Amino acid sequence: MKLDHIAYRVPNREASVDRLSNMFGYEIGAEFTIDFDDGSKAECKALVEPSLPEVFVSEGSPGSIVERWIENTPNGQGGIHHLAYKVDDIDPIVKQWKDRGIEFLTEDVIDCPDDDLRQIFTKPQPLLGGVIIELIERGDKGFCQNSVKQLMESTDEAGNQ
Repeated sequence: MKLDHIAYRVPNREASVDRLSNMFGYEIGAEFTIDFDDGSKAECKALVEPSLPEVFVSEGSPGSIVERWIENTPNGQGGIHHLAYKVDDIDPIVKQWKDRGIEFLTEDVIDCPDDDLRQIFTKPQPLLGGVIIELIERGDKGFCQNSVKQLMESTDEAGNQ
């Protein structure tokens, strides 16, 4: 298991991406928009730098899951939403964690229909500052928009954590 990526939810995606690029040399690996059923959106950028974990930065339109999460952070400035850890086989890790009392935002692992990517979020971890931990079993592609949408929606259903 190793750190795969860090996900930020921020009020100004461009400024945050510029800061990360200036500090660490990140470049944009992918950019996409998540459209939610209520008409709101999340603008997302995946940043890459070969020697560092990927960074995922999202900004939400008014009323979106992302914007509501940011509004609930100190001073509405956003921050780290989750840390993702890459695993070779997600199912036994999820079972082990459940046996140890770790709760997840969804009952089942979320599968990406376009790749072998599989992911699941824990509930926010109070003993770790409220951060969410993601387990991710990667396929050949980068981020899967369908999975990102389902993961974001799982945070909203759990009280917008």
